[in-house]
Amino acid sequence: MLTSYLSRIGVDASGRACDLALLTELQIAHLIAVPFENLDVFHRRGVSTDPTVSITKIVDRRRGGWCFELNGSFGWLLAGLGYDVTYASCRVHDDGEWGPDLDHCALVVRLDGEPWFVDVGFGDCCTVPIPLSPGDHDGTPRAVRMRAEDQRLVMAECFANGTWHDQLDIDPTPRAIDEFTPRSTYLQTEPGLLWTTKPFATRATAPDGSRVTLRNGVLRMRDGAAEFVDTPIDDGDFARLASLHFGL
Repeated sequence: MLTSYLSRIGVDASGRACDLALLTELQIAHLIAVPFENLDVFHRRGVSTDPTVSITKIVDRRRGGWCFELNGSFGWLLAGLGYDVTYASCRVHDDGEWGPDLDHCALVVRLDGEPWFVDVGFGDCCTVPIPLSPGDHDGTPRAVRMRAEDQRLVMAECFANGTWHDQLDIDPTPRAIDEFTPRSTYLQTEPGLLWTTKPFATRATAPDGSRVTLRNGVLRMRDGAAEFVDTPIDDGDFARLASLHFGL
C-alpha cells in the first residue's frame, strides 16, 4: 500500500533518506494531489478516523477528505517510510474564539530530535513543514509565527495586508488517531454546521501556494500568494467543476 500511496501523490521515495527535503516534497505533493473536501460528510455518507478506511478512500477511490482522514492517512504514510511522526490535537481559531481540543488533527514530525509541524488537512494551509518552536518562520504561501502559551504553541499566519491572524492552538502531546473519533462524529452529525450544509473542495495547484477552491456559487483561484480571483458559477456546475479541478 505504501507504493500505491506514493504513486497516488506522484513521489518516488525509493532509497531516499527520511529527511526534511523528502518530507517537504511529500507534503507539497499531497496537498496538490489530494483535495481537502467534505462531499461524503455533506451527503451524509459517513467518514472514519481509521487510517485503513481513509487510505482506501484516498488511494483506491482517488478521493480527498477532511483533517481526520488526510492527516490520519499521511501520518500512516510517513510512519511507513520511517519518519518519527505523531498525531497532534489542535484548537481552531474562528470568529475571534478558540474551538475545543481535538477539533483539528495535525502531525508532528521529529527530525534529528527537533519537532516540525506538518498539515495536509487544513485547506489553505502552509505547503511546507514549519519548525514547532517560537519565532517567525518562512512558510508558503504565508509567513508563520509560533508563540508559546501554557506548554502549547499558537500558530499565526501573516496575510497580504501585513496583519497576523491566529489559526491554530497546537498541543504537541502525542495522540492516538481514535481520540479524534468523538469530534469527527460530532462534526458530521450536529445540525447546522458548515460541514453538512455547504459542499466544498480545495487543493494546492503548485508548490508556490497557488490554489483552486470550489464552493456552491463560486470558483476561486489564486496564483501563488496573490489575492483570490472569484468566478461566480451556477450551482448546477458544481459537479462538472469538481470533476474538472479535483477529479471528484
